[in-house]
This record gives sequence, C-alpha cells and structure tokens, in this order.
Amino acid sequence: MKSLAIVVSIIVFAIIVVGLVAVITVFRTPHTSFGRTISLVLNTIGIAAGLWLALIDVGMGARVIGAFVATANVISAVRTVKIRIQQLSSDAMQR
Repeated sequence: MKSLAIVVSIIVFAIIVVGLVAVITVFRTPHTSFGRTISLVLNTIGIAAGLWLALIDVGMGARVIGAFVATANVISAVRTVKIRIQQLSSDAMQR
C-alpha cells in the first residue's frame, strides 16, 4: 500500500507541474518554433492528464485540480496557436 501511495503522489505531482507550466505559458508565450512545439506537446499531455484526473471517481479536491490543469492547458494551447496564426497572417500581408 505504501508503494501505491507513492505512485499516486508522483502522478498527482506531475499533473500539478504540467498545470504550472501551462499557467506560465499562458502569460509568456514561446517565441521560437521549437518552444511552441514543446509547449503544444506539454499542453496536450496536460489536457489529457487534467481531464483524466477530473473525470475519475476520486475526491473533490483532485477533481478541481484536474479541471484547473485541463483548463489552463487549453487556454495556453489556444493562445499559442492564435499567436502563431497572427504572426503568419502578418508575415503574409507584408509580402
């Protein structure tokens, strides 16, 4: 049982870390192509992990954390894609 508790705490900690990365990328969007790609990969992982934690049958606190993580990652992914589209459209207009 002790090893199961350690595994669960590592999983929840990883989900929280992915949520914090999403919050950081919401306010500071990556400027390089590599940074955007890494950000979108982490956001996809965060969305899946957050939704999983929000939808499993656990306590309310874990569900709230999961919903927060999923929401932050969705917002971060949408902002990253939107900024890239704006950059591409402004580059096309300059040509």
